[in-house]
Amino acid sequence: MLLRSLGVFSVLLLAGCASQAPSEPTRTPVAAVQDDPQRCIERADCTTKVSRTLLFVFDYAAAGGALVQRQGRLLFTPDEAPASDWPALAIRLAEPVDSRFEFAVECRSSSCRYDAEELLRVYRSYLADRPCSLLLESAVRACGEVAKVPLAP
Repeated sequence: MLLRSLGVFSVLLLAGCASQAPSEPTRTPVAAVQDDPQRCIERADCTTKVSRTLLFVFDYAAAGGALVQRQGRLLFTPDEAPASDWPALAIRLAEPVDSRFEFAVECRSSSCRYDAEELLRVYRSYLADRPCSLLLESAVRACGEVAKVPLAP
């Protein structure tokens, strides 16, 4: 009799739980695909994009550009870097939450290997985790725009 009562109680308990509406999650997830690769909403997204920015600047240096220096949230090609056909970079890292990465290029010689628009496309491809190679001009030219937002802020 005790077993039968316990069985009936278990079935009633399960039926009561099944009839309840599922509870809402405590926080709303951010959309998986953001419109602007230079924007980050959550701390984790910003941290990931900082890492991708560092990969970009190291790949840039490995391909022939000057290695950047850091001053606070600013990564920049120092003034004393030798002039070359690689443009000088200035990247302002986003704040940890709901912010945007700013990107600027300055050609310090009579002509540069890549223009600002080409390098911005490559940088944005890194942020979107679809990096384009900086070693081949054809790869930079073919590097597609990863978002449908204007290149300029």
